Amino acid sequence: KLDERELAVYVNELFDKWLEAGAEAKKKWVLYAASIHGGSEIVERLKHQINEWPQHARGAMAAEAVKALALNSEPAALLTVDSIARKFKFKQVKAAAAAALDFAAAQLGMTREELADKIVPDLGFNERMERIFDYGTRKFKVYLTQNLELEIFDENDKKLKNLPAPGKKDDPEQAVKENQAFKDMKKQMKTTVANQKLRLEQALSVERKWSKEGWNNLFVKNPVMHQFAISLIWGVYEKGKLVQTFRYMEDGTFNTEDEEEYTMPETCQIGLVHPIELSEESRKTWEEQLEDYEVAQSVEQLKRTVYPLEPGEEKLRQLERFGGCILNGLSLSGKLQSQGWYRGSVQDAGGYYTFYREDQELGLGVELHFSGLFVGDENEEITVYDARFYEAGKIKRGSYMYDEVKPEKAIPLKDVPARYFSEIVLQLARATASSQERNENWREKR
Repeated sequence: KLDERELAVYVNELFDKWLEAGAEAKKKWVLYAASIHGGSEIVERLKHQINEWPQHARGAMAAEAVKALALNSEPAALLTVDSIARKFKFKQVKAAAAAALDFAAAQLGMTREELADKIVPDLGFNERMERIFDYGTRKFKVYLTQNLELEIFDENDKKLKNLPAPGKKDDPEQAVKENQAFKDMKKQMKTTVANQKLRLEQALSVERKWSKEGWNNLFVKNPVMHQFAISLIWGVYEKGKLVQTFRYMEDGTFNTEDEEEYTMPETCQIGLVHPIELSEESRKTWEEQLEDYEVAQSVEQLKRTVYPLEPGEEKLRQLERFGGCILNGLSLSGKLQSQGWYRGSVQDAGGYYTFYREDQELGLGVELHFSGLFVGDENEEITVYDARFYEAGKIKRGSYMYDEVKPEKAIPLKDVPARYFSEIVLQLARATASSQERNENWREKR
């Protein structure tokens, strides 16, 4: 029989030698052997390579590494794959991560989002948000705070800045093991918190809903998500319409905006409330309640800028608010891609003229048209034209593809869900924020 620890060391060294030899594609089986048997150590190393390879025209190898990473048994591995599936600069790698998660979810008989809920680790904390690290002669209590930070106390309840290094009087083997477990937990916590913030941002944008049971399993029973939940405003929805807003309190009860106790219906759909759904009075009341309880929101929600349709836009099929904005192409590209957008089809001479994103949960996409850039020469001034909403999956994309959302085929702005419309305008406002100049004749050049 093989010893798991020795095997992990072996496959990690095998991975090193494969990398040193140039990471040959015909020997990519090393990726899978290393991921399956390499333990926790291989996760960060694969993550590093997944980020590095696409920078050197090895996107296919990075995509293969993502598939391999999904087979690692460490909780951090699937979390990393989930994070890549939600937000990654290179579409090929992001698509591979999504496919790996879809396959895993299908094998378990659930949706990808349900799988993502299940893989959120509790990081070893109990229902009191406490985890104990035992050095043999000394014990230390570590608490997960409401602000998703760590507080450490010794046996005399003295607050410490960090978990102490093992001492001479401690159990030598146990203390070292516990100290390493603390370091591993801190790393995993950083990944987990970042990933869950991203997930909740997306849930807010695409109107994700949970059943009561699903919501309880994720936000009540999981200590990490519990701390997220108590800082946010939630809604009960019926047939897609908001019927009640509430806050989840630290003691496990629910509160209305009037600070009255609320009992959740036995059967309901629960989602994050978007400020565009709230009256100004209701929004301010919730803000005041959070301030009174000294609660900082873990995800920007109540103070989120909202963008409803402006007068006249209900007659349009294209969003023209940013038409004529002049700014640097690299700036626009970087800010859009960091928010989940992709470069459009590359055409003659390496030129491209659109950015797009698709949100399969809603079956919607949006395509931004601009004056154009050339791959490898993007540090140029560009002019933004318009954005068009469309049915996701209907546009063919790739090298030398000339398909685009024609104005007459675009979804009328009045038919785009208000929340999604607001979120797209917010993303475009962020992406074009550096623009200091406007070309009022942009329609003539379009």
